Order: sequence, then C-alpha cells, then structure tokens
Amino acid sequence: MSIRFKLIISYMVLVFISFSIIGVFFNLMIRDFLINEARQNLIRQGSVIQRLYNGRISTPEALQSIRYMPKFWVGGRILDGDLIVVDLNGDIVYSSRQNPFGGGNRIEYAILDKITKEGSYNSIKIGNTDVVAAVFPIISNLNGKVIGSIVMYTLVKGIKIASLQIVGVLLKGILLSGIVSLIIGYFLSRSISAPIAKLTEVVEKIKDKKFGEKVNIKSDGEIKLLADAFNEMSVELRNYYTSQRRFLQNASHELKTPLMSIQGYAEGIKDGVIEKDDIPKSLDIIIDESKRLRDIVNDLMYLTKIETHQEGIKKHKEYLKDIFEECIEKIMPQLNKKNIKISLTGDDANVKCDRTKLMQSFMNILSNGVRYAKTSIDIEIKNIKDYVEVKIKNDGRKFTEEELKNMFERFYKGDEGETGLGLAITKAIIEWHDGTIEAFNTDSGVCFLIKLNAV
Repeated sequence: MSIRFKLIISYMVLVFISFSIIGVFFNLMIRDFLINEARQNLIRQGSVIQRLYNGRISTPEALQSIRYMPKFWVGGRILDGDLIVVDLNGDIVYSSRQNPFGGGNRIEYAILDKITKEGSYNSIKIGNTDVVAAVFPIISNLNGKVIGSIVMYTLVKGIKIASLQIVGVLLKGILLSGIVSLIIGYFLSRSISAPIAKLTEVVEKIKDKKFGEKVNIKSDGEIKLLADAFNEMSVELRNYYTSQRRFLQNASHELKTPLMSIQGYAEGIKDGVIEKDDIPKSLDIIIDESKRLRDIVNDLMYLTKIETHQEGIKKHKEYLKDIFEECIEKIMPQLNKKNIKISLTGDDANVKCDRTKLMQSFMNILSNGVRYAKTSIDIEIKNIKDYVEVKIKNDGRKFTEEELKNMFERFYKGDEGETGLGLAITKAIIEWHDGTIEAFNTDSGVCFLIKLNAV
C-alpha cells in the first residue's frame, strides 16, 4: 500500500469521525435548543391566557369556557400547540384535541401534582405521549383559591422532526465540506507523497552506487529540509565511497611495494641467485621493508582508532606555546642540519586537549615544513573570540591544486612523503579536538591554518 493511499484513507477516516461527532453533537444541541424555545413560547402564550382568566372564573365548572389554540414558531417553522384545562382532581374539563393522550378524560395520579402547580417542563410523559409543557393555575374570583390549571403543551415528536430537518440541512453542508476536504486532502497527499516517491527513487539509485542524481523539491517545510539533508548526505556518501575506493587502491599499492621487495630478496637468497657477499645487504633491505610495513600497519590502525574514537583521549587545560616549544626542541637537530630558522610568536592561549596527541599532529606539520622549507618556519598564535587560531608557515615550494585537494587523504604522498598517512592522522586528531585544519599557498610559501576551541 503506497504512502499516498494511506494518507488518503487516513484523511477520509479522520473526516468521517470528525463529522460524525459534529453531527451527533449538533443533533443534541439543536434538539435541546428547540425544546427550550418551544417551552419559552408556551410560557409566553400561557401567561397571556392566565392573565385573561385569573380572577374572572368562580367555579371549576366555569373552566370549560376557556378556549384557545396556541401556535408558535420553532426552528423556523410553525408548530401546533395544544391546551388542556384540568380541575384539581385531574379531570380534563377541556382539551383542544380529542382524547389527546389516549387515556380518557383524566390525568394520571402520578403527574397530577406537576400539572396542578405552576411551572414549565422540558419533557414530561402524559399518558404514552412525551410533551413539552407549561402549567398555569387559575384562581377563583370568589375565594382566591386555585380551582384548576391551564396546561399548554406541544408534542416532543414534532420538535424532533424539526430538529432532524435542521440537522439534515447541516449534514448536507457537512457532506459538501467533507467532499471538498477530501479533494483538498487528495492534493495535499500528492504534495507529500510525490517528493517521498522521488526520494525513494533516488535512494534506490544510491543503493546501486549511482550518486549523481539529486532530489529537487519545489516546496518549503520539513520535506524540503529532508531533501536538502538527503542531498548533502548523498554528496558525503559519494565522497566517502570515492575516498574508500582510493584508499583501497593506495593501500594495495603501498603494501604491495615492500611485500614484493621482501619476496624478491627472500626468493633470491633461497634460490642462490644473490651472491654470498650481497646476502647481508639483501637481509637489511628485507628488514627495512618489514619495518616500513609495520609502520604503515601501525599508522593505519592508529588512524582508524582515532577516526572511530576507539583510541583513548584525556583532555586537560594546556598552554599552547609550551606544546610548540617542546615540538621545536624535538626537531631542532633537523632544523640545524638544514640551517632553517624557526620562530614562535603571538598570544598566550590555553586549550583543552590531549597533549600527547595534539603534539603529534603539530610534529607532523613541522616535520613536513622541515622537509620543504628553504630558510624559515614561522608559528603564529592568535586568540580570536572563543577559539585559538594557529598558523604554521614555511617558505618552501607552493602546493599544487592536486596537493591542496588531497593532502589530508590517506596514502596521498608528496614528492618526499613517507607513508602518506601523517597529514591524515593530523587532521583526524585536530577534528577529534573539535577543531579544523586547512592548507593554502601564501606569497612566500605555504601555510597550515588550525583552529581550536579556547579555554
């Protein structure tokens, strides 16, 4: 079942339930309103009759002189009202209709008390008939005592019919509104399902490693945000896939070279191809290549642990210049050997870091600088708001476009590189400290720019 069909069904069920509840409440409310309106009409007309006859009739027998046929508006239509006149014994001395309640000419004892005392009732049962009634006692002009009552009433059945007619009109309006709502719901579901269908289509292509297509949605809101996030994720997946493929190719190449050297010299020694005097030299090559393999594997394992946060990290507040001074002390022999001057300037800055790992990242950059610099390496530290900016410059040759693009990738080596993992490890360590690193060319050489959170 498609999401579009599910949305339409859900919308239809919601509309049906909502309108059903509205219909039931409307019916109850309208019925109560009409009953109350009928009762008020009965009271108004009954009060007029009561004023006409009160104090003008002397005996119960004279009650038969009362004649009246009430009519009134309820819910926009005329309803016939009825009138009975009863004495204190419950005998009906006059009725506007014959045998009104199917029970003869006497009111049941059970309701006699109600219809001989002034009041109004939303619904009472007289005989087998539900009525809305208003009772008005008639006082004798002889002794001022009640001699009977006028009972104004109308049938509840008539009110129910009026109520159903009004509800019927409302239900037609509700039904029309429901149809319009369903049409709107259809197009709304389409506006939701169409982008999701497009998203699903692109997901299927990405599953097959076809990363070129993007989800283009011309709308606003969460679906647009979802599409944009998906497009960004698609780019990240493509870059990751490309990076992994390049990594496998480069790793295979880097591991293959020393393995072939080891295999070649080992077979040469075994087969007696290598002269006896050259065997020690061949064994040294095998040892060196084995060490190189070990270094590559160790660096790979270390890089993987950092990237997956498996390597433990202990952050403490450190003075950044202290870390660089220790780094400079370690590379000073290399600097002196190549007659390279190094300077450390800038602000006093503190960062929260793992000193050993951050020092390793700085050492990788400085070693790279020693390799390429002509005469100088400059380290500059700046406090900028809530972060620290570190620039490590050297006056060596400038980077090519390819080097700038790929230098932080695994196994990407420059002209004098070793394993091609140093800068990849550097970037992983910096990012592990919630920092950033980038490289660019300057007028006099190159610069590595590092940003770390200040403390």
